[in-house]
Amino acid sequence: MFKSLQLPKAFWVSIIIGYAFCLLTFFVLLTASLDLLAPSQVLNNHTVTKLTGIRLAILTFGLFSISFTLKYSLMYAKYVTVALTVWAIAMYVDDHFVLYNMVEYPQEGVIALVQSLRPILIISLIWMCFELIFSPHLTD
Repeated sequence: MFKSLQLPKAFWVSIIIGYAFCLLTFFVLLTASLDLLAPSQVLNNHTVTKLTGIRLAILTFGLFSISFTLKYSLMYAKYVTVALTVWAIAMYVDDHFVLYNMVEYPQEGVIALVQSLRPILIISLIWMCFELIFSPHLTD
């Protein structure tokens, strides 16, 4: 399906990192109540869980959109990738300036693991943008 794209392996590794992050976050959302190291105020905060669920849905939809648009149009895949990357960076910055001051996340456990892996997701999204925008061998 994607053999004609001639994208480098680093691009595919980046997209796999994105999907792995989504799966890990989904796992954490499902099992957060079982995390014995997390404080109860975070686990009982319905708003934080709902916000994380909405963000996860947007991220997963964006990653599937990239895969779908890669098959049909590289131009639109570039736009989707850049939009998803900008959104992920904006959410990361917004969380550091606003959300972390209002909600105390645990310093240990699976929630802390997901929080610490967010920069890796952003770096992989940025790498995908660079590959799609600046690769000279990619044409529609």
